[in-house]
Amino acid sequence: MGKTKCIMLIVTYKCNLNCVYCYEPKKLAHRMTIDTAKNVIMSQLASLDSEYDKIEIQFMGGEPLIEYNLIKELSEWLWTQDWGQRELVLFASTNGTLLDDEMKAWFSKNNDRIVLGLSFDGNALMQNVNRSHSSNYVDVDYFSSTWPNQSIKMTVSPYTVSSLSEGVTFLHSKGVKYIIADLATGNKVKWTVDSLEMYSHQLNKLIDFYLKNPNISPFSLLNLDIYSVARRQDIRKSCSCGEDLTCFDWDGKPYACHLFSPVTMPLEQAIRAREEIDFHNYNLFMSPKCNNCVLVELCNSCPGMNYICSGDVSQPSLFHCRAFKIEFAANCKFQLHKAYMSGDNAIINRISRIVNNIKL
Repeated sequence: MGKTKCIMLIVTYKCNLNCVYCYEPKKLAHRMTIDTAKNVIMSQLASLDSEYDKIEIQFMGGEPLIEYNLIKELSEWLWTQDWGQRELVLFASTNGTLLDDEMKAWFSKNNDRIVLGLSFDGNALMQNVNRSHSSNYVDVDYFSSTWPNQSIKMTVSPYTVSSLSEGVTFLHSKGVKYIIADLATGNKVKWTVDSLEMYSHQLNKLIDFYLKNPNISPFSLLNLDIYSVARRQDIRKSCSCGEDLTCFDWDGKPYACHLFSPVTMPLEQAIRAREEIDFHNYNLFMSPKCNNCVLVELCNSCPGMNYICSGDVSQPSLFHCRAFKIEFAANCKFQLHKAYMSGDNAIINRISRIVNNIKL
């Protein structure tokens, strides 16, 4: 199987929202020019060997649709280039609030060549609490119908966790097949014991929902591979940042990903991370404490967020550990109930062994 090279382009620092959990505090006017974007892409392609058979270019921000004209011009230029045997994938993340009729027409026309990934935080109440009262400005139906197999990104904050089950079921009712959910993290987000208890309660409500609706794909936080805890593999990173993934800032300077770039952290810190962290040395990304954890194969702590919160790419926050244990327990319960409903004794015994051998 070939490899994928992901090229992130931070096309703008600007954003029209002020989300409660945002880890990108900058509201600067930095924007990427079309020439910078072309030069970055061509130089990256020139450096790739034959193992790479897929190129994914991601437009990031800020809010990328602020630079819609750049995205349109660059995309149409890319579609005229000779990619040989390589597959080209274009993707832009968006909060969806700036999508007007002209943009909809262009994206619809090219929906097989460029994908918009919507970030929307549940139902209208959750979206308004988290994302600057913006629910009325987002056409969720457009996204679910134009890219029916594209997941929607949902962020859960301490302020919206009590509505988690309602938010997930709402998105499914809007035709959203796949939901990638994360708990908000970062120095400005304050989770409490009570909010984590509510998180557990909401996961249990969603277990009931998915058991009653087996044809609906469970959202990501109830879709863990719990059996991987029995497989101890080589030390690894949870993503390919700084390797097959490279992020380019507005001025064309490279960083490991957007979390390690100046859009997220002070420029001096971003440069220090780029110069001092060897992203190919996986030993740097595993703390001795985590290596002894029975859940290490399943844990997906983000190196960038670890670095932002603790200054150490290997060390997740105590919150992450607690929340992940709650997720794992909920996933075991969910899979066990499904096995009981189907009468699959082999799965029942397998999950029971996992649960009995783990103390959370």
